[in-house]
Amino acid sequence: MPLVGVRAKVESEEKWKEEFKTHGELFKSQGVSIAYMGSADNKSVLAIFETDDLDKFNEIFDSEETAKAMSNDGIEKDSVEKFIITDQLVIM
Repeated sequence: MPLVGVRAKVESEEKWKEEFKTHGELFKSQGVSIAYMGSADNKSVLAIFETDDLDKFNEIFDSEETAKAMSNDGIEKDSVEKFIITDQLVIM
């Protein structure tokens, strides 16, 4: 299943954590089955999404609906970085 990482700066980590969890329907429409969330001390946040439809994920990610959701979450618009996870290293 494809993985997508999204990193951004936020006004408040707590606000972002609360608001992020209200977007279940938006994430479902992107084919997302699970989203992992994390943050750093400098108001940097990271979400990693498992999606079954990378094209649909990207289409909706670039939509006005997603822009509004990010704004509502307190994400600084110009700080958003999206990573398509294409490789892995398995340690045995």
